[in-house]
Amino acid sequence: MKDCCKTGNEKDHKKGGFKKWFNYIIYGIIAIIVAVALWLQLTENK
Repeated sequence: MKDCCKTGNEKDHKKGGFKKWFNYIIYGIIAIIVAVALWLQLTENK
């Protein structure tokens, strides 16, 4: 694991930063969709 992370760390770090934020955006959108769907389910019953 450590040897894999050390090789090409600079290139992976730059790409990893973009992938990290891209994953945060995707997970954020999914979380918003789930929250809106849950809110709609709760408000329809009332």
